[in-house]
Amino acid sequence: MTRAARTPSSTSNSAGVIAERLRTAIRDGGLLPGTRLVQEKLATELEVSRIPLREALHTLAAEGLIEVVPQRGMIVAELSHTEIAELFELRLQLEPHLSEEIVRGCRERDIDALQELADEMRRQGADAAVRAALNYEFHRRVYALSERRLTLRFIDQLLHLVEPYSRRWVRSGHDLERIDDEHQRMVDALRDRDAAALRRAITAHVEGGRDHVMAAQRRD
Repeated sequence: MTRAARTPSSTSNSAGVIAERLRTAIRDGGLLPGTRLVQEKLATELEVSRIPLREALHTLAAEGLIEVVPQRGMIVAELSHTEIAELFELRLQLEPHLSEEIVRGCRERDIDALQELADEMRRQGADAAVRAALNYEFHRRVYALSERRLTLRFIDQLLHLVEPYSRRWVRSGHDLERIDDEHQRMVDALRDRDAAALRRAITAHVEGGRDHVMAAQRRD
């Protein structure tokens, strides 16, 4: 498990904080798909009590990030080829449609912050762990500008579910320039206050990610 997931804080014993630490570990590759989750071991590693840990695990199970498998117990969810394709279909139904609200809610300081994230991703190259965190933060900030709280909750869940599979592709180093260029087009569309261009950029970005992740899955 990653250092960030292990590092305790003064509020780390709450179920909500534990759940977020586990989400981060799954998204960033500290807990890989198929990893068996033993509560006693997790409680020791996270330095938390077992009751809030159990609550956190139930929360993640409800989100689809972990599952209970006969003979194996609780594991980090392993998604099939069809399920991964479905995640991208859902993203395409939700994310591009926020474009107008995102542009309306965007301020100059938001654009500057997104530009910094896009630039940092470009500098990081194929460092999958760092890019995963930056990519999540970039997309979370973009969609948060819409202020569509319920939609954002679903999108956040989808981003966490798909990221472990996106990491395999990022580690290969293939087509990272295209990803970075797509992030830049999203920032440029926001700077131009162009909702149609933003919608096109988001759609192309999700479709490109889908095609590469699915190709990587077929090779595996």
